[in-house]
Amino acid sequence: MHPSHGLRAVRVGSVTGAGLAGWQANSGRSLDFVRKVPVRYWCPQGHETVPVFADLTEAEIPQSWDCPKCGQTAGRERGLLVQHSGDEPFKSHLDYVKERRTPAEAAEALDRALTELRRHRTAPG
Repeated sequence: MHPSHGLRAVRVGSVTGAGLAGWQANSGRSLDFVRKVPVRYWCPQGHETVPVFADLTEAEIPQSWDCPKCGQTAGRERGLLVQHSGDEPFKSHLDYVKERRTPAEAAEALDRALTELRRHRTAPG
């Protein structure tokens, strides 16, 4: 790149001036920051989850949240059991797989996958 090139060491989307202060000076605008509201939820197993919501009223914040670690319904009070709002209880990916296959079909699929894996590992090249 030629040393006199005007875009050298300039980030894409940046404007002249010193960072945000330069942007504000050039545009005449200022940033309006959205208030962030962290909310704590605890599942029956004691896992704590803290999603962050954007400027919501207390009525808009959900009373329950799915735990990302175990999938159970977490509530906003520690130790309080919350019933899942849906009709169907939580199911893991494995639960859905077990619904689709019998144990014999699962064993057959596993054997096919292992055979294919071994074939690829022993193939020359």
